[in-house]
Amino acid sequence: MTGESEKQRTYWDERLRRHWGPEGVSTVDFGRQYALWRYRVRRRVFRRLVRRLAVQLEEMAVLDVGCGTGFYLEQWRSLGVGSLAGLDISDWAVAQLARAYPNGTFYRADIGALAPPLQAEAFDAVSAIDVLVHIVDDSAYLRALRNLHHTLRAGGYLLYSDSFFHGADKQFGNYWKGRSLSAVTAAMESCGFEIVCRVPLSVLMSPPTDTHRRSLNERLWETVMIPVRRREWIGFLMGALLYPIELLLVSALKESPAIEIMVCRKRSWTGNSLIDRAEGKPGNFTSIRTGMGSTNVLDCPQGSCYAEIVKKQLPYPSRLDIFLNSKW
Repeated sequence: MTGESEKQRTYWDERLRRHWGPEGVSTVDFGRQYALWRYRVRRRVFRRLVRRLAVQLEEMAVLDVGCGTGFYLEQWRSLGVGSLAGLDISDWAVAQLARAYPNGTFYRADIGALAPPLQAEAFDAVSAIDVLVHIVDDSAYLRALRNLHHTLRAGGYLLYSDSFFHGADKQFGNYWKGRSLSAVTAAMESCGFEIVCRVPLSVLMSPPTDTHRRSLNERLWETVMIPVRRREWIGFLMGALLYPIELLLVSALKESPAIEIMVCRKRSWTGNSLIDRAEGKPGNFTSIRTGMGSTNVLDCPQGSCYAEIVKKQLPYPSRLDIFLNSKW
């Protein structure tokens, strides 16, 4: 693990120990109550998007990258996913989630590592929400995309959030970088993904970073949010006020001035996986199970994990098709 990765691990360990809740993976200064309202919106958006995938969820193997406090793991589980795994750079997060999800598999790893930290073609879908924006180095960002491509099966889907700026990239220090839509599009193409769609994840409840008057609008938004930073009860009231409006906007708008989820698909080729092609057996699904006794945590200090591959004879999964023009 590089020195920068070790700094990130230490930072997230300390942060999540102090804030094991939605505020820990959101904006801490806005408090827990406001974060809870934001994540109520995210739950609706994410679950609605996943339901638009024409797939049998109970037959899917899914990975949540940057699983943090487990919010998106819980969404996948409640939707009925058959096999669930999580990856995070934080030892603390992995330890907590391994206890909360004893049937899951969890990896302590850096998704931007030089060597792919996960088994090839192990998952049908990967979610990486509010994760890749914390990889500010462009080379590490591209490595992360290649590693995600490596662990997805052909035709598998990546659900990924960013600001997708229509202008230039924007960076805060060494901890956050929002990338332009053109930069992300080029990166996805070079890493073997095709973009399927983008949907708003947040509109009013996050800063409007992708507008024509970006600086002015961000300052106005931050000014309105000053009371939320001071009192939890104000955060609760502000969240309750914005929640129904936010739900309407994320459903009605095609783009957001704040945060969006992009759905990307790994380009397909003949066969379902490398194992299928080697053995000539259609519908030969795989999932990952630890070979470490009673624990379900795999530590990946050198950027490569070793796991037992469990073969399951399952029918081919349905194609994952997004209804791009539907109103939901």
